[in-house]
Parts: sequence; structure tokens; C-alpha cells
Amino acid sequence: MEVEVSRSGGLAGLRLTWTVEVEDQPDPEEWVLLVERLPWSETPPAPPEPDRYTYRIRCEPHEATLAERQVTGPWRDLVDRVRDVAEPSRARPSADGRVAPGPGPGSAEPTTPVIEPDASPAE
Repeated sequence: MEVEVSRSGGLAGLRLTWTVEVEDQPDPEEWVLLVERLPWSETPPAPPEPDRYTYRIRCEPHEATLAERQVTGPWRDLVDRVRDVAEPSRARPSADGRVAPGPGPGSAEPTTPVIEPDASPAE
């Protein structure tokens, strides 16, 4: 069984995805119990929250999309557990809104913009 947690949104608009193969974990029975107790069909609607994170949680045949403030209780337990054992993969939205793969973990992505000096002559 595979569990995937994607977090998107925020100010930078990055999407991070963590994936865990439950069978590869030292305690697969605990993972299965955690996934089974999630209220998959009871996720309440939430109003859009600009610049806040949205989580998509998938474990076939289930999928849920939650606003950051809805990730509580067993949802929080699963999200934290997945993030603790898996390295994230990164993606950045392109100009047309689709998500393009970005640098992976450990990359040397710049954190501040490079500002080029003005090349025009002074008057």
C-alpha cells in the first residue's frame, strides 16, 4: 500500500510530495490502522484561504483534499508520520498553472533573487 501526501500553496506556490510504501516500514500494521481510521468521506468543505497550504492525501482507493486548518487529529498523525519517514519531492507551478518538476531535496536552489547592476551609462 502506498500513502502519498502533497502540500501545495503558500507564498512560494511550491508543491511538496511525500510518498511512503507501507510494506517497507518496520510497523506496517500501525500504518494500515492509521489509514483505516481516517474519516475519508467526512471531510467538511472549507472556504479558500489564499497563501495557505492545501494537503492532498491519497491511499488508493481513497483521496482527500484538506485545507491546512483541517489537518487535525488522525489526519495530522498521518501527515506527520509520512513527512517523518519520506524525503519530499518538489514541484513548482508553471505560468499556465500546471505543476512542473522542480529541484529535488538537497538541491542548491537560490533563496534570494539575483539583482543585476544597471548596465546603462550614468548621465
